[in-house]
Amino acid sequence: MCFRAPRAAEWEVDVAEGQPARGGHVSKFAAGVRAHPWWSTLGVVALVVAGGAFAARDVIGLALTADEPVDLTLPLVTPLTPAAGETVYRIDAEHSMVTVGVKEVLAGVDNDVELTTRGIAGDVAVRGTDPTTGRLGEVQVDVHQLTSDNALRDKAIAHEYLETHNHRTVSLHDARIVDVDPRTDSEGRRHFGIDATLRVKNVDKPVHFDAVASVDGNELRATARARVKMSDYGVGPITKVGLVSTGNDVTVTLDLVAVDGRDFTPPTGLGTSKVQAAAGKGPSYARDVEPILAANCASCHQSGQSGAQSWTLDHAGDAAKYADGLAVVTKSKYMPPWPPSDKGVPLRHPRGLTTAQIDLLGRWAKAGAPLDVPAGTAVKPPAQPEVPTPRADVTMSASEPYVGDGTRLDEYRCFVLDPGFTKPAMVTGFAFHADQPRVVHHALVYRYAAKDRAKVDTMDASDPKSGFDCGGAMGTGGGELVGGWVPGQRPMEYENNTGHPFGAGDILVEQIHYHWAGVLVADRSGMSLEVAPDPTTVTPLRTRTLVAPVELPCPAGTDAPLCDRNAAIADANARFGGTAAFLANGLHRICGTTPEGVAALSDGFTARTVCDYPIRGAATIVDVLGHMHGLGTHYTMTLNPGRADEKVLLDIPVWNFAWQLNYQPVDPVPIKPGDTIRVECNWDRRLRYDPAPRYIFFAEGTNDEMCFSTVTTVAATPPPPPPG
Repeated sequence: MCFRAPRAAEWEVDVAEGQPARGGHVSKFAAGVRAHPWWSTLGVVALVVAGGAFAARDVIGLALTADEPVDLTLPLVTPLTPAAGETVYRIDAEHSMVTVGVKEVLAGVDNDVELTTRGIAGDVAVRGTDPTTGRLGEVQVDVHQLTSDNALRDKAIAHEYLETHNHRTVSLHDARIVDVDPRTDSEGRRHFGIDATLRVKNVDKPVHFDAVASVDGNELRATARARVKMSDYGVGPITKVGLVSTGNDVTVTLDLVAVDGRDFTPPTGLGTSKVQAAAGKGPSYARDVEPILAANCASCHQSGQSGAQSWTLDHAGDAAKYADGLAVVTKSKYMPPWPPSDKGVPLRHPRGLTTAQIDLLGRWAKAGAPLDVPAGTAVKPPAQPEVPTPRADVTMSASEPYVGDGTRLDEYRCFVLDPGFTKPAMVTGFAFHADQPRVVHHALVYRYAAKDRAKVDTMDASDPKSGFDCGGAMGTGGGELVGGWVPGQRPMEYENNTGHPFGAGDILVEQIHYHWAGVLVADRSGMSLEVAPDPTTVTPLRTRTLVAPVELPCPAGTDAPLCDRNAAIADANARFGGTAAFLANGLHRICGTTPEGVAALSDGFTARTVCDYPIRGAATIVDVLGHMHGLGTHYTMTLNPGRADEKVLLDIPVWNFAWQLNYQPVDPVPIKPGDTIRVECNWDRRLRYDPAPRYIFFAEGTNDEMCFSTVTTVAATPPPPPPG
């Protein structure tokens, strides 16, 4: 998301002293403000992502389909040639095991997770029967074959973290035996250490194993254990906010049986076993389970849809294969995605499952996910879409496709879209069409008045490629945000005959954040608009932005260079074109706070900010949004906090960066002069591993933070005519 703090003229604030908020915050914002409406109900969800959000987007199209068999071919290694007096023992994969252990918090429950694989190959040369004389060849482990007790976990680890589509194996090389204990234990084993290099995703790091081994007949048996940090190899710690988090340390255990190579030739692959479907008791798939999945999962997780990269649900067998994972994500209420709690006002278009439905899916998984239909039986999504689909009265796209040159991982590019309005119009709905979702990370769409067309055309003409570069701050400046898109975004058709006004000659500028991630493909995204036949009958919508400052210092005792606030601001200025100080400090003027005062609410790990906005004009709230980044933990928007008529407008107790939707109250909420809206944001920097900690404030990158909100209203007084 790109944020530009509003200029004073854009706010038209009738300044009045507010009342102290909790935590000593005082607001000076008068809500009779004409807040620069750069966010509206058209595009509320679009600010979800910027920078490096949605790591899973890098592997769209590469993730396993639900019915893809796992290749059990064993890794290939160069065999050792025995020296004089040596015997070469070759690892017997059928009787060996590699175990990776990690501590996990899954759906609020502490777990000790073990992932195992028998996909291992390698040789050990030993003199006589003393394993401490061992000479180790390269050992290869197929991590694509790692499995745990949860198939969805396995898939996420393989594709999002280990990236096994590019790095199928990890290896141990340059190993040598050290720290030999001269004694033999009661079981005839020798104890020693192994110093080696562990290669994961082409990253080499030294590792030390504590090992024990013995030679008996033609077999060498060994167990070696080491602790490594996931962050050393760029594979964690793992965090999916609202569902799971892990520690940074993992334990790697090698339980090996190696056989004298004169008597043994390692197989080229592991044997396969067929899992028998449970024929026991449990809910009926056809009668009980399929209707739940069809109504709540299929529209997003069918092939080609936005959720297919994490789980593809085309057939009954897809559900059975991942039944254990479905039980976990539904019990935790991580899926279907509906973050708000019941503390707030009732909201339209909820996605959650009932307690009975969640329990049923859990019982079906526990019974072994029995199918009473063929595994290839199709799962059909509802005939009617989740939300109404707006008409495509106007369809637009970039004049020419655009593709990056690979020099930037993240790139902001703007394209001019002309709806061709020759007279005043009201846009009553829209749909964004992502041409290449593999690289389109998110999009924001701005309305520019006809008088600004020349300025936009000049920027467009200044760049010889399709569109023009528009990274940093708002890029173009002066536009009114009226649309947006992120993966999973629903089309928007406004209700109760409301919409956004356009004047004759107004244009749109489509700002796309491209995340190339090694994929360079030409994109020509666009959007369609639903336009009211008679604009004079449509009531205009109005969106106000409610923001609060962020101050999250580094934990005590951390002396990283960017833990200094001024140094961190200078770094953000370099990244985003010199706007960091303006944003970070300007928000304190809006909320009547100071950096020191807000920073005092942080212990270095957790932080909180609050800002109150007094209402100066009567209106009715029809849409609300809260927004933070990846460190967010809890978001709340409250009308009249602490008063008898207090009403929570939006409460998200477990923040989920991947699902930031716009929400419409079932019953629009009236507001009047004298009312107050409070926004509150909470963060915990322990949700993300930062190898180079820094002071965090309100800034534009995904690894920065925000406390941002919108309230969209319909005026209580008759609306003005559409602009001419």
